[in-house]
This record gives sequence, C-alpha cells and structure tokens, in this order.
Amino acid sequence: MHTVSHTVTGVILAGGKSRRMGHDKAFLSIDGLPLVERVLRLFTDTFAAVIIVGGPAERFAPYRLPVYPDLYPGSALGGLYTGLYHAGTPYIFVAPCDIPFPSRVVMMHLLAQAEGYDVVVAETGHGFEPLFAVYGKSCLEPIRQMLEEGNYCIYDLYPQVRTRSVSADELAGLVDGESAFMNLNTPDDLAQLKNKKGRNNSMTTKAVSFVAKSGTGKTTLLEKVISELKGRGYRVGVIKHDAHRFDIDHPGKDSHRLTAAGADTMLISSPEKLAVIKKHAASPPIEELIATYFGDVDIVLTEGFKMSGMPKIEVHRRERSGTLLCRGEHNDPTLVAVASDSPLELDVPVLGLDDPVAVADFIVARFLV
Repeated sequence: MHTVSHTVTGVILAGGKSRRMGHDKAFLSIDGLPLVERVLRLFTDTFAAVIIVGGPAERFAPYRLPVYPDLYPGSALGGLYTGLYHAGTPYIFVAPCDIPFPSRVVMMHLLAQAEGYDVVVAETGHGFEPLFAVYGKSCLEPIRQMLEEGNYCIYDLYPQVRTRSVSADELAGLVDGESAFMNLNTPDDLAQLKNKKGRNNSMTTKAVSFVAKSGTGKTTLLEKVISELKGRGYRVGVIKHDAHRFDIDHPGKDSHRLTAAGADTMLISSPEKLAVIKKHAASPPIEELIATYFGDVDIVLTEGFKMSGMPKIEVHRRERSGTLLCRGEHNDPTLVAVASDSPLELDVPVLGLDDPVAVADFIVARFLV
C-alpha cells in the first residue's frame, strides 16, 4: 500500500469496561505515557485520519479526535464494524487502547500485505491476533450479518473473506513481533510487565551502536531516534567515539588551568549538568564506560565503535556506498539491523533510513521490552 496515509484510517478500540483491571486501562501509565497515547502517537504519525470507537467521548476530548459509540455494543467485533462504518478510507488498521508496545514495524509489514485481501492478520503461538490487524471495507456486510445473528467471534469472519495470515516465523524475521500484540487485562498482567521491566533494569544497561561509513547521515538519524525515545519516556545515554584528540576545556578557562596544573580527574558541576574531564593513557573499553557512567539510563546509543562486541545498527546510504561494513567481506555477527535508503536482501531487519520511528520501535522491541 503505497499511500498508507490516505488509504487507511487508524481505529482505536476503547469500548471495553476494564472490569478485570478495576479501572480505566486506556490511561494506565507505562514509562510515564498512558497506554492510549502510545497507540495515538503511532497512528497520528502514520495516518491522515484517526478515530476512536467506544466509550464516553469526554474521556478522549483532549485528543481532539472523532469518537464514535459502538453501533453494536458489547463486543470487539462490534467495535470493528463501527470503525469500518465510519472510516472514509478503503482500509482500517485497528488497535486496542490497552497495548503497551504497538509496533510501527509490525503494523507497516501487515499493511504492506493488504493489496488483494480483505483482512491481514498475524498468527502467533497464541493464535490469531485480530485486534492489531488490517480490515477492508468489504468486511462490513459479513460482519453485520454475524452481529445480527449474535455471532461475535472475529475468527469466524476470516473464512468468509480473503484473509492473509502472517505467520509468527514471518514476523520473527522482521522484529520481535510477539510484543506488538501484548495487552493488559488484569492487575496481574500489569504487575508481570512491571516485574519484567524491573528485572531488565536491574541487568547491565542495554546498549546498541550505530555504525556507518562517513557521509551516510548516521548522526542525523541518531539525533531523531534519541528524540523519539525521549518522547516515549525512556532515559537515553549517548557515547560518541572520537578517533582523534579533542578538548572540551580551552585555554583561558578555569577548568583548563586546573587540568593543565596536573589534575588527573576534574569535574565541573552546575545546577543543571556536570562534566568530567579524566586523563587516561588508553581509551577504556566501551563496556567499562557504560558500567561506570550510565547506570541511570534505560538504553545507551553509541556512535562508532565499529570493532566493539556490542549489538550494531548499520546506517547505509546507497549513494555513499554499495557495500556494508558488517556484511559481505566482513560478516559481523553483532549486526542486528540496517537502516537503509534502499531495499536490501539481508539476514537482519532492514529499516527505513528516513524512518526514525521504525528504528525506535525496533530498539524498544529488541532491547527494552
């Protein structure tokens, strides 16, 4: 689907009563961001039209989006029907308001399969995932008939229409697809998620290195990914590798006078930030730098460090080079993805060079979930 923005409406299902959770799931906060805003951010960044189905409109008034009551209340199938009915596009992409990690990478892969089909749905080890999926307007009449007959099982729709099932293996080759379909129904679900995040945070700080040949736009992409991750509430550390000598304290400054006098370590502190100037005979291992200085962040993004053993995302621009640093003559086993401005046939996911949201999605799914 080449014009996703104008051929697909994002539909957020918010008609559930949250009875098992005990309070409104849509506004549960994960990493400082309500669940519904996680879906909203993904949809408004992708689709020209986004609507919310179900629930009192006043709950979502701050978002200034159309909110439609269920035409057939009481089921997710009714929510699907309402979304399709009100959408002004040939397709909708539907998501519930209670998923903590809606993935742009998975969503775009499902949308890319839509041509010639009425439904595109993932099938994981848990079965079909009907509420993070693509539906066409052609589903309206079959769904209406099912609702009129009192059949609310979404699975029963699939044999009646042209359905493309995307397998778990297909998703696994793209990104950790399972996390895209996680939802939170009970306090136990929420506690398990927080415990998992707590265990992850207690481990060594996660890190990934952006590597590239010069002139590919590595720093520009990294800048946008940092901004995207910060917008999602993550604490981000950055290490820039410099193969040359550099100075941050300059002649005439007090800091320069003190280090010139022989100080081995000099720290400058202000109400807003601090800087450490530390002399060493050789650059410490990257792992040591992360362990020493980045214990208070969720993820460290490094620029450079091509020879390190860290996971790497290679940034590739065809105009700059037809070959990759980490594949071909040198096969780097730590390569986890490539951000490229052109299609590549690789054994790792290929993300859009101009799509920092997709790169951030990949980092979250791979390292932070």
